[in-house]
Amino acid sequence: MYFSLGQAAKEAGVAKSTISKALSSGKLSYAEKGTAGYKIDAAELFRVFPRTSKTEPDELPSNDWKPSQGHMETGVSSAILEIQLIGLKHLMAEKDRRIADLEADRSHIREDHNRIAQNWQEERLRLLKLIEDQTGAVKLLTDERTRQVKEAPRGLWERIFGSNRRKFAAAA
Repeated sequence: MYFSLGQAAKEAGVAKSTISKALSSGKLSYAEKGTAGYKIDAAELFRVFPRTSKTEPDELPSNDWKPSQGHMETGVSSAILEIQLIGLKHLMAEKDRRIADLEADRSHIREDHNRIAQNWQEERLRLLKLIEDQTGAVKLLTDERTRQVKEAPRGLWERIFGSNRRKFAAAA
């Protein structure tokens, strides 16, 4: 596909003089120069001047839908879109199932957490009671030992004669 100087300028979105200067400087090559003008290869033109988007409202970009497409292409496109839609629906159903599973797991974890916290509190109270009981027993044992220690140091005369005095005092 070859362009004339005017067509090349229009396709590249530049002025004719810019294309002409590029041709004369050797920056842009041409296939032949005849009486009708230059024959510029499209690939060569777009190598030097990258294609710009068209700004005219009547012209559609190349990736837009064109009314000239046949019904077969539209039918194929709609079938592809329907298949994609079914696939997306399956993905959404899988996502919803996973969310439901995660919510169920979260509720089980919360129940386990509450049960463990309650068991921990009960065990804490049981151990505190056990410590209090042990503390009371130690106090009783300590009190008995101090009494025995206080009674133990008696003098010689009290040991000899004092034990009888107590017996007589208790009898009277």
